[in-house]
Amino acid sequence: MTDSLTPSDMRPLRLFFAAGEASGDHYAAELFQRLNRLRPGSVAQGLGGTESRAAGIDTIVDLNTVSVMGLVEVLKQYGQLKQALNTLIDAMIVFKPDILIAIDFQEFNQRLAKAARAHGIKVLFFVAPQVWAWRPKRAAKFSEVADHLAVLFDFEVPLFARYGLPTTHVGHPLRDMIPPESCKTATTGDAVQAKARHSLGIAPAAKLIGLLPGSRRSEISRLLSTQLASAQRLLKVHPDLLFALPIADSIDPVWFGQELAKCAISSDLRAKLSLANGHAREVMAASDALIIASGTATLEAALIGTPMVIVYKTHPITYWLAKHLVHIERIGLPNIVLNRNAFPELIQNAASPEAIANEISILMLESESRASQNTALAEIPSHLGEPGALAHLAQLVLDLTSDTPAATPPK
Repeated sequence: MTDSLTPSDMRPLRLFFAAGEASGDHYAAELFQRLNRLRPGSVAQGLGGTESRAAGIDTIVDLNTVSVMGLVEVLKQYGQLKQALNTLIDAMIVFKPDILIAIDFQEFNQRLAKAARAHGIKVLFFVAPQVWAWRPKRAAKFSEVADHLAVLFDFEVPLFARYGLPTTHVGHPLRDMIPPESCKTATTGDAVQAKARHSLGIAPAAKLIGLLPGSRRSEISRLLSTQLASAQRLLKVHPDLLFALPIADSIDPVWFGQELAKCAISSDLRAKLSLANGHAREVMAASDALIIASGTATLEAALIGTPMVIVYKTHPITYWLAKHLVHIERIGLPNIVLNRNAFPELIQNAASPEAIANEISILMLESESRASQNTALAEIPSHLGEPGALAHLAQLVLDLTSDTPAATPPK
């Protein structure tokens, strides 16, 4: 008689993902597809967006309903966030997953993780809270909501391991998601840029600036008009410039169109502006320089190899609080990784159209400034670990669930 039980190392998994941002949505989709190949028949639910759904994850809550950043912004949407959290908790309890995989989106996911552990569900966090910048003592409390932590950078391991939280450095998924043939180097730059421009319908010899206002609605609402205003100032000095504006997959194009309509765009700029739905990386590769919102996208741009000016704006109260609570000299991830200000950062009031246009003009006109950024760009890959982050993460999931009895699916 054949044993009807599925061996623990072969059985399908029940996974609950929590990805509240566009980058996390991408990682969740890639990770689930990888795990489903290793454990055919695995199923997943949780918080995610278009990429998670396309990968087969049942998104109980869409990330667009919760993707906000900053204290004041969170308070404004507290009711909506609380409802989303409760919906996910209820669904998770019924679903009975083998493990909760919480991807970044810290404050929200830590509350979800606390509920998971209260119901005996294992929790794996991917992407560490930046306690080295904000409230370092929180590292000790983080071990109360997570069973294991997978981190992007090797320097983060001792920050959490010292408090008894098992911590593994898996590296950064961008090392796999941006293949070498898509990166502009001293020898391949022209060819990579030409290929990207061809895909976007941009003339090979054009001078192109990419405008990337972020992947959250709150970011776009604060940065889009400023970026477009800086583009208009640039056109007055450099009338031959073209501009490309990608729309993140996580953003409703109808809503984006409404935001765009609120911006005062001159006829000159309108004629020079191309919209690129879901083609952010092509825009990064095609551009000569980028005006880009602080976030994961800046690391993508750095790996691709395009010089940039990093900008960010948040609510004035949020900014005031951050200035008094955050102990960090820089916010751009490429600058943090390199531990120096290799790329200009224009934050809050400093992110004016005039200042942004001036920094882009320097990049376009001064070969020394451009050469300095290119040198810094070439250093970035070595700081992000070896390729294979999601393969390491998938194995970590399998290891963590190997001693977990098969969950009983809800009837």
